[in-house]
Amino acid sequence: MTGTPEAPGQFGLWGKEAKRDWPLITQDEAQQALYAFGLTCDEAIEWHSARPFSAVSRLRDVSGTIWFLKRHHRALRDATALREEHRFITHLARHGLAVAPPRITSSGDTTYSLQGGDGATWCYECFPALAGQDLYRDRMSWEPYLTVDQAFEAGSALARFHRAAQGYSAPSRAQRPLVSALTPLCGPAGPASGLRAWIASMPDLERALTDLGGNRALIEALTPHFKRAASSLSAPALQWGHGDWHGSNLIWHKTPPPEGGVAENAGKTCFAGVPFDFSMADLTTRAFDIAIALERSMIAWLTPCHEGDGVPDYRVEMSQISAFLRGYHAQWPLTASDRSDIAVFLPLAHATFACSEIWYYASLLRAPALARVTHDTYLVAHARWFSTAQGRALLDFIASPAGQGIVR
Repeated sequence: MTGTPEAPGQFGLWGKEAKRDWPLITQDEAQQALYAFGLTCDEAIEWHSARPFSAVSRLRDVSGTIWFLKRHHRALRDATALREEHRFITHLARHGLAVAPPRITSSGDTTYSLQGGDGATWCYECFPALAGQDLYRDRMSWEPYLTVDQAFEAGSALARFHRAAQGYSAPSRAQRPLVSALTPLCGPAGPASGLRAWIASMPDLERALTDLGGNRALIEALTPHFKRAASSLSAPALQWGHGDWHGSNLIWHKTPPPEGGVAENAGKTCFAGVPFDFSMADLTTRAFDIAIALERSMIAWLTPCHEGDGVPDYRVEMSQISAFLRGYHAQWPLTASDRSDIAVFLPLAHATFACSEIWYYASLLRAPALARVTHDTYLVAHARWFSTAQGRALLDFIASPAGQGIVR
C-alpha cells in the first residue's frame, strides 16, 4: 500500500485491507466542498488517507497551497461535534501550540455539510498542511515509533500539549462516538457502575454488547484494574487531552546544524506540530492521556503470540515507554503519584473507545464479525493481558522511577 489515490486501501483491525469503510472523496465532491471553504482546486487529488472512520484527501488550491479535506459520516461526527474540536484547536493555537487551524467557510462556519447521493449526510472540515514531514503516514496507529528518540520527542510534545490545554473549559464529550472517554469511570458509584450506566445510555451500543453476550466478560476483565484505579478515579484532576496521541497524528522535522558548526542534535527528528486529528479529544486527566499514548504505540497488539493459558502475549517497547515518559518529564515533571496514575489507568485506556468501536462495526457498518473481533481481542483480551505476569510487570515498571531510567 503506497497511499496513492488509485488504490489506497484502509488500515483495518490487524493490518492493511483493500476494502474501505467509507468511499474515497471524489474530485467533483472535493471541488464542491472546497468552494464552500472559499478555495478553488483544479488539480487532481494528490493522496487519500488509509486511516478508518473518515475520508481524508490532500489537495492543492490554485495558488499551490496544500490543504487536507476531511469528510465524516454525520453519525460519527456532525457539525456540532466538529465545532467542539475546532474550539479546542483554537484554544491550543492561542496558547502557543503548533496546530493546523480549521478553514472558515464563506458563511463564517468551520464545517460544511452535504447530502450524498446515497442519502447520507456528510460533514466536512478543511485544514492547511503544517510545515514538516508526515513520517508515519503509511504506518498503522498501533505500531511503535520509528526510533527511541522519536518516542522521547512525542512524550515531550504531549507535555507541551497539556500545558497549552490548561484553562480550556467545555463539557465532556463522553457520549460522542469513538472518543477516548474517562469521565464515565469517575462516577460516585464507582467505575464498574459508571461504565454500565454509560453503556445503558446508548441503546445501540447496549444492544450490540448484548448480542455479544452482555457486559459480564468485560466487567470481569476490568474489575481488578478498577480496584487498583479506585482512588485515582475518585477525584481526578480533569483537564482536556488529545485522546489519540501517536506518531501518525504528529508532524516532524529535522533539526538543522548551527551556522559554522556541528551540533550534537543536528539532524535529529523533532516534533513540529499536530495537524488536525482531534476527534477523540475529551475532558480527561494528564495521566489518562499519557496512558492512551502508551497503549496506542508501545505494545505490539497487531502481532500477538499465545501463551499456554490461551491469553495472547505481546511484545512491549520498554525502551520507548521509558523514553516517552522521560520526554514528558523533561517538560512537565512526573511525580510518583503521576506515574502510579499512569500505571493504573493503562489497562483502562482502551475500554470506552473499544466499546464505541463495537457500536461502530455492529450498528453503523453492519459488520457483526468485526464487532465480535473487536470485543474478544481488543476490548476483553487486552484487559485480561494486563493481569498476566507480563502485563503486571509493565505496570510496575511504569509506576517505578525505573520507568524513566533507561539511557537513551
